[in-house]
Amino acid sequence: MINQAEILKKEDFKKPIILVFIAVYIFAVVLTLLNEPENALAYIGLSIGMFFLCWLVVDLTKKIKVRDIEIKRPGLELIVGVLILVIWDYVPIPKIDFGDKWNIGFILKKIIIFVVIPFIFLKTRKNSLTSMGLTIKEWKKNLWVGLIVFIVMAIPSAFFIANTGSEILSGKYSTPQVGIGLFSSFIYFFLMSGFSEEFFFRAFIQTRISYLLKSSISGVLITSLIFGLGHIQAIMQWYPGITIGEAFCRAFFMQTLIGILLGVIWERTRNLIPGVFIHSGVDGLNNLFSIIAKLGL
Repeated sequence: MINQAEILKKEDFKKPIILVFIAVYIFAVVLTLLNEPENALAYIGLSIGMFFLCWLVVDLTKKIKVRDIEIKRPGLELIVGVLILVIWDYVPIPKIDFGDKWNIGFILKKIIIFVVIPFIFLKTRKNSLTSMGLTIKEWKKNLWVGLIVFIVMAIPSAFFIANTGSEILSGKYSTPQVGIGLFSSFIYFFLMSGFSEEFFFRAFIQTRISYLLKSSISGVLITSLIFGLGHIQAIMQWYPGITIGEAFCRAFFMQTLIGILLGVIWERTRNLIPGVFIHSGVDGLNNLFSIIAKLGL
Protein backbone atom coordinates (compact mmCIF):
# COMPACT_ATOMS: atom_id res chain seq x y z
CA MET A 1 0.00 0.00 0.00
CA ILE A 2 1.01 3.62 -0.56
CA ASN A 3 0.54 6.28 2.09
CA GLN A 4 -1.47 9.14 0.59
CA ALA A 5 1.15 11.56 1.85
CA GLU A 6 3.49 10.10 -0.76
CA ILE A 7 1.13 11.02 -3.62
CA LEU A 8 1.19 14.56 -5.03
CA LYS A 9 3.98 15.62 -2.66
CA LYS A 10 5.18 19.22 -2.30
CA GLU A 11 8.38 18.24 -4.11
CA ASP A 12 6.31 17.38 -7.16
CA PHE A 13 5.38 21.02 -7.58
CA LYS A 14 9.01 21.89 -8.34
CA LYS A 15 8.91 19.85 -11.56
CA PRO A 16 9.54 21.62 -14.92
CA ILE A 17 6.07 20.65 -16.13
CA ILE A 18 4.66 23.11 -13.58
CA LEU A 19 6.40 26.00 -15.35
CA VAL A 20 5.22 24.70 -18.73
CA PHE A 21 1.64 24.50 -17.48
CA ILE A 22 1.79 27.99 -15.98
CA ALA A 23 3.09 29.30 -19.31
CA VAL A 24 0.24 27.62 -21.20
CA TYR A 25 -2.24 28.99 -18.65
CA ILE A 26 -0.95 32.57 -19.06
CA PHE A 27 -0.99 32.18 -22.85
CA ALA A 28 -4.61 30.97 -22.71
CA VAL A 29 -5.64 33.90 -20.47
CA VAL A 30 -3.97 36.45 -22.79
CA LEU A 31 -5.53 34.81 -25.85
CA THR A 32 -8.94 34.95 -24.20
CA LEU A 33 -8.51 38.64 -23.32
CA LEU A 34 -7.67 39.37 -26.96
CA ASN A 35 -10.38 37.23 -28.60
CA GLU A 36 -13.15 36.75 -26.02
CA PRO A 37 -12.69 39.31 -23.22
CA GLU A 38 -16.26 38.70 -22.07
CA ASN A 39 -15.29 35.11 -21.16
CA ALA A 40 -11.99 35.89 -19.42
CA LEU A 41 -13.43 36.36 -15.93
CA ALA A 42 -15.55 33.22 -16.23
CA TYR A 43 -12.55 31.15 -17.36
CA ILE A 44 -10.36 32.42 -14.53
CA GLY A 45 -13.17 31.75 -12.04
CA LEU A 46 -13.59 28.26 -13.49
CA SER A 47 -9.88 27.53 -13.06
CA ILE A 48 -9.94 28.72 -9.44
CA GLY A 49 -12.99 26.54 -8.78
CA MET A 50 -11.33 23.53 -10.38
CA PHE A 51 -8.23 23.83 -8.21
CA PHE A 52 -10.49 24.16 -5.16
CA LEU A 53 -12.10 20.87 -6.20
CA CYS A 54 -8.65 19.27 -6.42
CA TRP A 55 -8.03 20.35 -2.82
CA LEU A 56 -11.41 18.88 -1.87
CA VAL A 57 -10.49 15.58 -3.52
CA VAL A 58 -7.22 15.43 -1.58
CA ASP A 59 -9.17 15.96 1.64
CA LEU A 60 -11.87 13.41 0.77
CA THR A 61 -9.38 10.68 -0.13
CA LYS A 62 -7.15 10.82 2.96
CA LYS A 63 -8.47 7.48 4.24
CA ILE A 64 -8.44 5.65 0.92
CA LYS A 65 -5.55 3.20 0.61
CA VAL A 66 -4.05 2.71 -2.82
CA ARG A 67 -1.77 -0.02 -4.09
CA ASP A 68 1.58 0.67 -5.67
CA ILE A 69 1.67 -0.16 -9.37
CA GLU A 70 4.68 -1.94 -10.80
CA ILE A 71 5.26 -1.44 -14.51
CA LYS A 72 8.29 -3.18 -15.98
CA ARG A 73 8.61 -1.17 -19.20
CA PRO A 74 6.50 2.00 -18.90
CA GLY A 75 8.16 3.59 -21.92
CA LEU A 76 7.14 0.76 -24.22
CA GLU A 77 3.59 0.72 -22.93
CA LEU A 78 3.34 4.51 -23.23
CA ILE A 79 4.51 4.36 -26.86
CA VAL A 80 1.72 1.88 -27.60
CA GLY A 81 -0.76 4.18 -25.88
CA VAL A 82 0.37 7.17 -27.94
CA LEU A 83 0.11 5.09 -31.14
CA ILE A 84 -3.47 4.17 -30.24
CA LEU A 85 -4.27 7.86 -29.73
CA VAL A 86 -2.64 8.81 -33.05
CA ILE A 87 -4.64 6.09 -34.82
CA TRP A 88 -7.86 7.41 -33.27
CA ASP A 89 -7.14 11.04 -34.17
CA TYR A 90 -5.49 10.78 -37.56
CA VAL A 91 -6.06 7.40 -39.21
CA PRO A 92 -9.30 7.14 -41.24
CA ILE A 93 -10.83 4.17 -39.44
CA PRO A 94 -13.82 2.64 -41.27
CA LYS A 95 -17.13 3.76 -39.81
CA ILE A 96 -19.39 1.37 -37.95
CA ASP A 97 -22.78 2.73 -38.94
CA PHE A 98 -26.04 1.25 -37.68
CA GLY A 99 -27.96 4.14 -39.21
CA ASP A 100 -29.53 5.31 -35.98
CA LYS A 101 -29.60 8.55 -34.02
CA TRP A 102 -27.78 7.13 -31.00
CA ASN A 103 -24.36 6.79 -32.66
CA ILE A 104 -24.05 3.19 -31.52
CA GLY A 105 -21.43 2.50 -34.18
CA PHE A 106 -19.27 5.39 -32.98
CA ILE A 107 -19.59 4.26 -29.36
CA LEU A 108 -18.65 0.70 -30.30
CA LYS A 109 -15.62 1.89 -32.27
CA LYS A 110 -14.50 4.10 -29.40
CA ILE A 111 -14.79 1.27 -26.88
CA ILE A 112 -12.76 -1.02 -29.16
CA ILE A 113 -9.99 1.57 -29.65
CA PHE A 114 -9.85 3.03 -26.13
CA VAL A 115 -10.78 0.00 -24.01
CA VAL A 116 -10.64 -3.38 -25.72
CA ILE A 117 -7.28 -2.98 -27.51
CA PRO A 118 -5.49 -1.34 -24.53
CA PHE A 119 -6.99 -3.90 -22.13
CA ILE A 120 -5.79 -6.85 -24.21
CA PHE A 121 -2.35 -5.26 -24.59
CA LEU A 122 -2.02 -4.58 -20.85
CA LYS A 123 -3.17 -8.08 -19.94
CA THR A 124 -0.57 -9.61 -22.28
CA ARG A 125 1.94 -7.45 -20.40
CA LYS A 126 0.69 -9.08 -17.17
CA ASN A 127 -0.82 -5.88 -15.74
CA SER A 128 -3.40 -6.68 -13.09
CA LEU A 129 -7.01 -5.52 -13.10
CA THR A 130 -6.26 -3.53 -9.95
CA SER A 131 -3.48 -1.62 -11.74
CA MET A 132 -6.06 -0.62 -14.37
CA GLY A 133 -8.50 0.64 -11.75
CA LEU A 134 -10.87 -2.25 -12.44
CA THR A 135 -11.54 -3.22 -8.85
CA ILE A 136 -14.47 -2.97 -6.47
CA LYS A 137 -12.29 -2.68 -3.37
CA GLU A 138 -13.38 0.30 -1.29
CA TRP A 139 -16.04 0.97 -3.92
CA LYS A 140 -18.31 2.73 -1.43
CA LYS A 141 -15.61 5.25 -0.49
CA ASN A 142 -14.72 5.81 -4.14
CA LEU A 143 -18.34 6.22 -5.20
CA TRP A 144 -18.88 8.64 -2.33
CA VAL A 145 -15.94 10.76 -3.52
CA GLY A 146 -17.37 10.79 -7.05
CA LEU A 147 -20.85 11.71 -5.82
CA ILE A 148 -19.69 14.58 -3.62
CA VAL A 149 -17.46 16.09 -6.32
CA PHE A 150 -20.23 15.75 -8.92
CA ILE A 151 -22.76 17.48 -6.66
CA VAL A 152 -20.32 20.36 -6.11
CA MET A 153 -19.75 20.61 -9.86
CA ALA A 154 -23.40 20.22 -10.87
CA ILE A 155 -24.65 23.77 -10.24
CA PRO A 156 -21.79 25.72 -11.91
CA SER A 157 -21.73 23.17 -14.73
CA ALA A 158 -25.48 23.40 -15.31
CA PHE A 159 -25.66 27.21 -15.16
CA PHE A 160 -22.31 28.45 -16.51
CA ILE A 161 -20.96 25.75 -18.81
CA ALA A 162 -24.32 24.70 -20.25
CA ASN A 163 -27.84 26.13 -20.08
CA THR A 164 -29.26 23.02 -18.40
CA GLY A 165 -30.07 24.77 -15.14
CA SER A 166 -31.99 27.67 -16.68
CA GLU A 167 -33.91 25.30 -18.96
CA ILE A 168 -34.99 23.14 -16.02
CA LEU A 169 -36.08 26.20 -13.99
CA SER A 170 -38.02 27.58 -16.96
CA GLY A 171 -40.66 24.90 -16.46
CA LYS A 172 -40.41 23.77 -20.07
CA TYR A 173 -39.74 20.20 -18.96
CA SER A 174 -41.69 18.17 -16.42
CA THR A 175 -40.12 16.41 -13.44
CA PRO A 176 -40.51 12.93 -15.04
CA GLN A 177 -38.89 14.21 -18.26
CA VAL A 178 -35.92 15.58 -16.32
CA GLY A 179 -35.61 12.49 -14.13
CA ILE A 180 -35.78 9.97 -16.98
CA GLY A 181 -33.60 12.21 -19.11
CA LEU A 182 -30.88 12.51 -16.45
CA PHE A 183 -30.75 8.76 -15.90
CA SER A 184 -30.69 8.01 -19.61
CA SER A 185 -28.13 10.74 -20.30
CA PHE A 186 -25.82 9.38 -17.59
CA ILE A 187 -25.98 5.86 -19.05
CA TYR A 188 -25.48 7.15 -22.58
CA PHE A 189 -22.40 9.21 -21.73
CA PHE A 190 -21.04 6.43 -19.55
CA LEU A 191 -20.90 4.42 -22.78
CA MET A 192 -19.99 7.36 -25.04
CA SER A 193 -17.14 8.89 -23.06
CA GLY A 194 -17.09 8.31 -19.31
CA PHE A 195 -15.68 4.80 -19.08
CA SER A 196 -13.62 4.63 -22.28
CA GLU A 197 -11.86 7.98 -21.80
CA GLU A 198 -11.15 7.47 -18.10
CA PHE A 199 -9.76 3.99 -18.73
CA PHE A 200 -7.54 5.14 -21.58
CA PHE A 201 -6.34 8.55 -20.41
CA ARG A 202 -6.12 7.99 -16.66
CA ALA A 203 -5.56 4.26 -16.04
CA PHE A 204 -3.39 3.76 -19.13
CA ILE A 205 -1.67 6.97 -20.31
CA GLN A 206 -1.41 8.96 -17.07
CA THR A 207 -0.20 5.99 -15.05
CA ARG A 208 2.68 5.33 -17.46
CA ILE A 209 3.71 8.99 -17.68
CA SER A 210 3.72 9.27 -13.87
CA TYR A 211 5.68 6.04 -13.53
CA LEU A 212 8.17 6.93 -16.27
CA LEU A 213 8.84 10.45 -14.93
CA LYS A 214 8.57 9.34 -11.29
CA SER A 215 6.17 12.22 -10.68
CA SER A 216 2.42 12.11 -10.11
CA ILE A 217 1.94 15.79 -10.87
CA SER A 218 3.78 15.41 -14.19
CA GLY A 219 1.48 12.57 -15.14
CA VAL A 220 -1.61 14.59 -14.19
CA LEU A 221 -0.63 17.76 -16.07
CA ILE A 222 0.78 16.15 -19.23
CA THR A 223 -2.17 13.81 -19.59
CA SER A 224 -4.63 16.64 -18.95
CA LEU A 225 -3.05 18.76 -21.66
CA ILE A 226 -3.21 15.83 -24.10
CA PHE A 227 -6.81 15.11 -23.08
CA GLY A 228 -7.96 18.73 -23.15
CA LEU A 229 -6.22 20.10 -26.22
CA GLY A 230 -7.16 16.96 -28.10
CA HIS A 231 -10.72 18.35 -28.04
CA ILE A 232 -9.85 21.39 -30.19
CA GLN A 233 -10.93 19.76 -33.43
CA ALA A 234 -14.20 18.56 -31.91
CA ILE A 235 -14.91 22.01 -30.42
CA MET A 236 -14.50 23.59 -33.85
CA GLN A 237 -17.11 21.14 -35.14
CA TRP A 238 -19.47 21.77 -32.22
CA TYR A 239 -19.26 25.56 -32.68
CA PRO A 240 -19.11 26.36 -36.43
CA GLY A 241 -17.32 29.61 -37.15
CA ILE A 242 -15.19 29.53 -34.02
CA THR A 243 -11.49 30.37 -34.51
CA ILE A 244 -8.74 27.95 -33.57
CA GLY A 245 -7.62 30.40 -30.87
CA GLU A 246 -11.07 30.43 -29.30
CA ALA A 247 -11.25 26.63 -29.57
CA PHE A 248 -7.85 26.38 -27.86
CA CYS A 249 -9.03 28.51 -24.95
CA ARG A 250 -12.25 26.57 -24.52
CA ALA A 251 -10.40 23.26 -24.66
CA PHE A 252 -7.86 24.46 -22.10
CA PHE A 253 -10.25 26.05 -19.61
CA MET A 254 -12.90 23.33 -19.92
CA GLN A 255 -11.50 19.93 -20.85
CA THR A 256 -7.90 20.41 -19.64
CA LEU A 257 -8.92 21.72 -16.22
CA ILE A 258 -11.53 19.01 -15.79
CA GLY A 259 -8.82 16.56 -16.87
CA ILE A 260 -6.63 17.81 -14.01
CA LEU A 261 -9.42 17.15 -11.54
CA LEU A 262 -10.00 13.65 -12.93
CA GLY A 263 -6.25 13.04 -12.95
CA VAL A 264 -5.93 13.99 -9.27
CA ILE A 265 -8.86 11.70 -8.44
CA TRP A 266 -7.11 8.83 -10.24
CA GLU A 267 -3.83 9.41 -8.42
CA ARG A 268 -5.59 9.59 -5.06
CA THR A 269 -7.78 6.51 -5.56
CA ARG A 270 -6.27 4.40 -8.38
CA ASN A 271 -9.87 3.42 -9.05
CA LEU A 272 -12.03 4.22 -12.07
CA ILE A 273 -15.30 4.47 -10.14
CA PRO A 274 -15.18 8.14 -9.01
CA GLY A 275 -13.69 9.50 -12.24
CA VAL A 276 -16.09 7.59 -14.47
CA PHE A 277 -19.05 8.70 -12.32
CA ILE A 278 -18.04 12.38 -12.53
CA HIS A 279 -17.14 12.25 -16.23
CA SER A 280 -20.41 10.53 -17.19
CA GLY A 281 -22.45 12.74 -14.88
CA VAL A 282 -21.04 16.07 -16.12
CA ASP A 283 -21.34 15.09 -19.80
CA GLY A 284 -24.82 13.74 -19.16
CA LEU A 285 -25.96 16.89 -17.34
CA ASN A 286 -24.57 19.23 -19.99
CA ASN A 287 -26.25 17.28 -22.79
CA LEU A 288 -29.49 16.48 -20.98
CA PHE A 289 -31.89 18.05 -23.43
CA SER A 290 -30.36 16.47 -26.51
CA ILE A 291 -30.99 13.09 -24.85
CA ILE A 292 -34.56 14.05 -23.94
CA ALA A 293 -35.07 14.95 -27.62
CA LYS A 294 -33.61 11.62 -28.73
CA LEU A 295 -35.96 9.80 -26.34
CA GLY A 296 -38.92 11.74 -27.72
CA LEU A 297 -40.14 12.66 -24.22
